[in-house]
Amino acid sequence: MADGAVGGAVDGGVDAAADGAVGGAAAGGAAAPSGTTGGRATLVTVDQALSSASNLLVVLWVAHVTSATTFGSFSLLLLLHMFVMGPVQALISMRIVVHPRDADERPREVLGSALVLGGVAGLGCVLVGGLQVAFGVGMGASVLALGIALPALVVHDVGRWVAVARSRPAGAVVLDGTWLVLLVAALVVVQVTDSAGLFTLTLAWVGSGAVASLVLVAQYGVLRPSEVSLRWLRERWDASWRLLVGNLASAGSILAGAVLVALVASPVAVAAVRAAILLGRPTTAVQNAVAASMAADVAREQPDNRGLLRHQRRTMLVAAAVAAANLVALVLLPDVVGEAVLGSVWPVISPLLLPTALWLVVAAAQAGVPPALIARHQFHSAMVVQVVTGLISMTALVIGALLGGAAGAVWGGLVGGQAAMAAAWWIALLWHLRRASGGADPAGAGSAGAGSAGAGPAGAGSRGAG
Repeated sequence: MADGAVGGAVDGGVDAAADGAVGGAAAGGAAAPSGTTGGRATLVTVDQALSSASNLLVVLWVAHVTSATTFGSFSLLLLLHMFVMGPVQALISMRIVVHPRDADERPREVLGSALVLGGVAGLGCVLVGGLQVAFGVGMGASVLALGIALPALVVHDVGRWVAVARSRPAGAVVLDGTWLVLLVAALVVVQVTDSAGLFTLTLAWVGSGAVASLVLVAQYGVLRPSEVSLRWLRERWDASWRLLVGNLASAGSILAGAVLVALVASPVAVAAVRAAILLGRPTTAVQNAVAASMAADVAREQPDNRGLLRHQRRTMLVAAAVAAANLVALVLLPDVVGEAVLGSVWPVISPLLLPTALWLVVAAAQAGVPPALIARHQFHSAMVVQVVTGLISMTALVIGALLGGAAGAVWGGLVGGQAAMAAAWWIALLWHLRRASGGADPAGAGSAGAGSAGAGPAGAGSRGAG
């Protein structure tokens, strides 16, 4: 499911909906940025909080009302969803932030490309889920439900990024707020009917998100058949394939690592890693939000090296402050609260609070660096970093689980993997800045297609839970 004055938020929401409807009828008109930079950043943060709240709520609910084994299975479903969304975010979401003019003038074509990709991914999950059901695999029905809902979930996620790229994040707030309300209602129904299980909880999660995506109809109108195509994506393929390779390597390494951990240790070890990530959700949500806000602002401002670093430092300082607060909260978290929040998973994760806290601190050290690189169209560098660090993180996760079970997986995969990732991103950024200050084009050699129609450099590439 994927940051301001309050008054500006209300006005922005009304204007965004109005502009979406008018723009949809006319195939999109240019949308002026809504509010100040600080106001937009606050709305992006609010949207990220709502998006994370939906994920957090369903994960906490599953952890609290089911067994650790069922929680591990549900974690695999979340990883499957993340694996599908990674390529979509690379091909569409990140590119729309790089080219905000497309979000202003061609939002319906962007959503049409998202619907096609979601349909392809959904069909794949339906086939896999159907085979699992036929062979009696327990997760089969849940995978089938996810596949049926995927087209709507993909369009929902891309719709959020279209709103951010248009500098009108209030539209994203409405989308994610609707999903959260519907999810709460669905979970209450599951609880009242005493039907909590892997399939029913999955259905509540993906079903509420699919229904919430209908908000986009009010914002942009019903897509015409000619708009449901890959035309926009083909026009932006010049650099999107690099972002796709990087995201596939990153998401694929996480998914493969989780499966391997389940084999060499147990699904409970997978649950421990997911629970550790869950405890860090407040920090990663803010990190993702400030990175997205930075990317959108850089896309339109196109600052020089000093301006770029100012954006990066501001992003990193906010992320560090939140990470420090989250660290203190984890260290002081009493058992009674942990048991109330995570239920049967708490005994597994309680000994792992220290590595979880260290992971958050290390993650804050790279905040703002990935979007800074992609803002300069360093797509090739970003691809290399994601491929290399994905392999390192997967290896560290599996070796840690093999040697130390759940504790080893968290220490190796989260702390060790994140440290390698932060170092790699910083090396890539410093190398680029050195070349740029020496007279090279700031966009660099990795910016194939940077001169194509759009608003110039931008980026939104920060790895996080979202």
